[in-house]
Amino acid sequence: MLIIAPNHVRRPSYGPNSPVIGERGARTRQAIIDAALEAFKGQGLHATSIDEIADGAGVSRATFYQYFESKDQLFLDLIRKAAADLLRVIRRLGPLGPTPEGYDNLHWWLGEWAWVQDKYKAVYLQWTAIDAPQPSMRPLIIEQIVSYVSTLSPRLAAAIDEGNNDIDGMATVLPALLFRVNAYRQKGNTRGLSDDELLAALATFVQLALFPSTPASALAVHALPEQPDRAAVPPRRRRSDASRLSQPDVTSLSSRSTHTPETVQRILDAGAATFAVRGFHGTSVEDVLRTARAGRGTFYKYFDDKTDLLVTLARDCLTRLENLAGCFARAVAANDQEHGLRQWVERCLALHRQYRGVFRALLQEESQNAALKELRVHSGETILLAFDDALATIDHDYPFDVRVGSLVLLALLERGPDYAFGTPYDLSDERIVEILTTLIEQGLLDRKPTPRAGRPSTRDGAPPTR
Repeated sequence: MLIIAPNHVRRPSYGPNSPVIGERGARTRQAIIDAALEAFKGQGLHATSIDEIADGAGVSRATFYQYFESKDQLFLDLIRKAAADLLRVIRRLGPLGPTPEGYDNLHWWLGEWAWVQDKYKAVYLQWTAIDAPQPSMRPLIIEQIVSYVSTLSPRLAAAIDEGNNDIDGMATVLPALLFRVNAYRQKGNTRGLSDDELLAALATFVQLALFPSTPASALAVHALPEQPDRAAVPPRRRRSDASRLSQPDVTSLSSRSTHTPETVQRILDAGAATFAVRGFHGTSVEDVLRTARAGRGTFYKYFDDKTDLLVTLARDCLTRLENLAGCFARAVAANDQEHGLRQWVERCLALHRQYRGVFRALLQEESQNAALKELRVHSGETILLAFDDALATIDHDYPFDVRVGSLVLLALLERGPDYAFGTPYDLSDERIVEILTTLIEQGLLDRKPTPRAGRPSTRDGAPPTR
């Protein structure tokens, strides 16, 4: 658990719309919730049945239905409760700014956010599984995203007086970053960092991303320990070895037909497009085949099932992301620093748009599918090490740990472009590129981007128009 366990956060009962029940009923209801949380944590929302929840709670299936209409309704109650706690934390955020007090308030807020996300770990580990285009839960998720952004945006606007900042855009991307970095932590992907170290480094990134004029002395209140000697870091995997593990093998799918590569690519393109529109769990093989204009026999000649198609797409997607990660150092070192980095971010966004459904599905399924998990481990290592090497060339006037910087950068690329899709805060591609470039420049590279004409600035907390 992370650092601060707030005593001031009120803990109201689950199910705000539930009828009043007696003490015994409340215990039964809580037992069902606890069993559900344990089951969701172990095997995910989609793989958990009502019978398994009821068995874990020591009740019958009929008793479950006395308290919840469905598994989805139980999960919706948990989402509402988690969202209410996060909103209380945002509302209690003290004044921000380029001062020791502002940094201390920000550090407190990030610690509280992590504590709430830990409290509802089973919910947030399933977030990408429910954050898809069509499930019945999507309207509630949109409602929560709007609440986070509309509550956070005025607090940022009150502190940031630089007119060229996209306040609403920042308030949209920051929650996506926090959710993703804490998901890394909850899954143990912290690269050997303690919770304290990760929190301090994340707070420093956010502080400088929002307030690049913050003096190094203001960061001393939660200073990071000195960065470990690079010789103490485990030996790097050779890039060629790691990349080979995630290289798509279309040739292995080929037969004697000269049209095989084109057919396979058409199915792959259709799968990526259909996953983006319908979500992985909402997509059937027939949906893919209709888009690809291919027959079932053709599909099953090259793929075992829908998951096999996803694994192949994930290999392709991650290989391309590895290649982009390898180009990050050149983008950082470009003479025209802003233009070079902005071009790199545009390429990353184009990749995300092409594989939007694959990114979502990959985040959903990585813990459930061994092949996807292996891809993530090997490809993630290659990507993070490439980011490490690039960030290690930057001189910072404050303690900076490249391991955290690389995690932050990967989190921004994975979730930043897609977090608010379908909400009033859904960002145009131009705004996403501008926001991500600004966050990287100010928070990771210790630079102040050159102001650009036409940069959007929304400061009243109202959803901007696209």
